[in-house]
Amino acid sequence: MSADTPSYVAVHGHDAEIVSIDIDRENSVCRLGFTFEREKRSSLELFEVVAFRVEDFSLQNVVSRILRATAKDFSEDDLSHWLDWATSLPDAPSWLKSERKREWVDALNDGRLALIVLEPSAGAQIVAV
Repeated sequence: MSADTPSYVAVHGHDAEIVSIDIDRENSVCRLGFTFEREKRSSLELFEVVAFRVEDFSLQNVVSRILRATAKDFSEDDLSHWLDWATSLPDAPSWLKSERKREWVDALNDGRLALIVLEPSAGAQIVAV
């Protein structure tokens, strides 16, 4: 995901509820719709997405926090965990080959990619690269 996209920085996620997910694979764009305090609406647009995974999306999806980071902001083990998680499924291992993973880490380090983690209070956990 491109690190130069300003729209995802504007979302202050604590206690926001994820109410929609729109994925445009052709243009590598993901849009997340949020409500705040049941009335205010906002969206988070992620551009140039290379990996995206959602788990446990349900009728109520409350965000505990949103982390936006480069490789420097995570330990090597944590970064490896999130990249593996974003590129795998519960019943299948990561499709990300080690050489490509090193390229992504380099891109995270120099700002060409960003890692976004939406940690849940309830419901969906989402990771995008």
